[in-house]
Amino acid sequence: MPQDAGRPSQAGHLHYCVRRQVGAVDAALPALDCVEQVDRFLLAGVVYGVGPCGGNGTVRARARGGPPCKAAANTDKDGCGKSGVKSRGPLAIRIELPVIEDLGIKLYGKLPPVISEMVANAWDADADRVDITLPEGTMADGSAIVISDNGNGMSYDDMADKYLRIGRKRRDEDGCDRTPGGRRVMGRKGIGKLSVFGIARNVEVSTVRDGRKNTIVMNIDRMLKHAGGGRNYEPEVVDDDEHTGDANGTRITLTGLKRRTPVNVESVRRDLSKHFSIICDDFKVAVNGAGITAGDKFRCDDVERTWDIDAERVAPDDGPSNWTVSGRIYAMKSMLSAEDVGIRIMARGKLVQKNTTFGVRQGGKHAYSYITGEVAADFFDEDEDLISTNRQDVMWESGRGEALQEWGRKKLMEVSNELSADRKKRDERPVREDPAVARWLKGLVPAEKKTADKIIGIVSHRNGLDHERRMEIMEYVRGSFEEQAFKEMVVDLEDEPGSAKILDMFKTWNLIEAREMLRIVRGRLAAIAKLAHLVDQNAREVPDMHRYFLESPWVLDPTWTHYQHEVRYSRILSDKYPDRDLDEKDRRMDLLAVGIGNTLHVVELKRPGHSVSVEDMNQLFEYVRFVKSMMGSHPDDPYDDVTGHLVAGRIPEGAVREMVDEAKAYKRYARTYEDLMARARKIHEDFEKKLARMDDERCGAG
Repeated sequence: MPQDAGRPSQAGHLHYCVRRQVGAVDAALPALDCVEQVDRFLLAGVVYGVGPCGGNGTVRARARGGPPCKAAANTDKDGCGKSGVKSRGPLAIRIELPVIEDLGIKLYGKLPPVISEMVANAWDADADRVDITLPEGTMADGSAIVISDNGNGMSYDDMADKYLRIGRKRRDEDGCDRTPGGRRVMGRKGIGKLSVFGIARNVEVSTVRDGRKNTIVMNIDRMLKHAGGGRNYEPEVVDDDEHTGDANGTRITLTGLKRRTPVNVESVRRDLSKHFSIICDDFKVAVNGAGITAGDKFRCDDVERTWDIDAERVAPDDGPSNWTVSGRIYAMKSMLSAEDVGIRIMARGKLVQKNTTFGVRQGGKHAYSYITGEVAADFFDEDEDLISTNRQDVMWESGRGEALQEWGRKKLMEVSNELSADRKKRDERPVREDPAVARWLKGLVPAEKKTADKIIGIVSHRNGLDHERRMEIMEYVRGSFEEQAFKEMVVDLEDEPGSAKILDMFKTWNLIEAREMLRIVRGRLAAIAKLAHLVDQNAREVPDMHRYFLESPWVLDPTWTHYQHEVRYSRILSDKYPDRDLDEKDRRMDLLAVGIGNTLHVVELKRPGHSVSVEDMNQLFEYVRFVKSMMGSHPDDPYDDVTGHLVAGRIPEGAVREMVDEAKAYKRYARTYEDLMARARKIHEDFEKKLARMDDERCGAG
């Protein structure tokens, strides 16, 4: 590129200054006589600082916060700077191989966390707009991701002295945690720039500041090669302080993308919205032209109730006064996916802890599966660094972490209890407002009313009963209420009894449970007939078979009367094992992760015309092993065991049949659709006959 008149030529190489940690104090290294001596001090894996070699070849180190090393006063034969003229060498970056792999390639593998690092950099550059362009449709070799902002941009020296210094702690070195525009700085560790190499091989950084444009291109393969050889890596310089009429700002272009599956743009937009609490009119972020809004973060039309948190104190009574949290907690009408359950924690407007229930296990009488929210806990990102390297988790074992966890447990319990009470009133209102029930309640003495309240609560919260069925039960209850034994049985029930105890009580009093169960059984027989039709059609449409087993899990196992479709594990499995390059007739249809109690069931569905093979069984074993290895990676994971289920058209005799029989000992099961239907049909047909006979006898007795 042409140089400006009067600028010195770039003859000398730009090497990094070095610093080392001595106990808790940074100490400047002595002046070194040659580059080789500098190399011998590269012990910590990351080289800090920048500055050209001095006139006599000397390279000087600097301590944290100190000035850049200075060129010698005289010009040497290699063209180092003269007195009063700042000489510059080519930009260079030197990082040890494990640092690149551990802090870039391995630590970041998903789009949202990587892009969020670039958005945070834009915030720190005082940008008020960030535009993200993602490829849509099929991924190709030329696909690119572009993140651009209208922030302050960087000068050549900024790129050399700040951007290309991995591990630069901006807040410590600058002695200030505010941007020139007055914002609180998000960046802290100085390693976020490596995140891009987790998803792309090539990174172009083009930046403009005060009418000067600088552009560099970095390639991860060449960087790894230089790191492995112990050499500095010099990015390709495309624009070197070129004059431009462009406004200040930075554009980062990622190419050589490692991802081959299409990008779900809406999913990325939602995930990005959850990484920040500062996206607003003063800081807009757009994905493929559409701005991120509050609706991307929370389903506003599904909110049932909100709780505002206004500077609630987290610290003990004698603790720091600034340990406070603010934000909002939501109760949703619909059950949340596992990854959205709990509270996100933000600090300085950026995510520091993904959704957590603060160590409280879900289930029981609590409504945690409907509770989500976001709170700001800025005290987690102040003087101490208590946030994990990828900014997804806080250090709970710290004093601040323990205090926040205790507050969170209490707050979730409080919110859950209030939500349960609200829902109890809502569910009971239609029953209590029925004229006949209202008159009956009015005529009861206080002791009887307490018993009546309990039975109304039981009837109102019984899942699967419509209003007509509830009122039918209440009519029977009112008729039986004069019997002392009935009232005593109700009193003996727990406030929120299990379904088995309720059924025992109703059956003891010849309640209409048999009719309800008969209706369910007949509905299941119809569902079995529907499966037979799907099998006959060799169900080619994945959604059809998928939807069927989501609605009728009891066909696979009679005890699976209800379950939660495990979105998180299903996504993990599909990401790990994408559709293989098989013929259409052999390609697997779907993979479900079904949560029942504390056991996770991995279900692989084959087409009804498919025969089980040894490869299929080996793959099922691999799926189960992989899911087991993932257990415990999520703080709110309720599972402690895994089983595997393979469903296909037939199981050949011989080696495959022997393998299927042996796999049962390891909780890996292979079944045919015909076997499933035959077993389910026999159970429910026998049940239907008995229930119908009981119903006839009850009608005759009446």
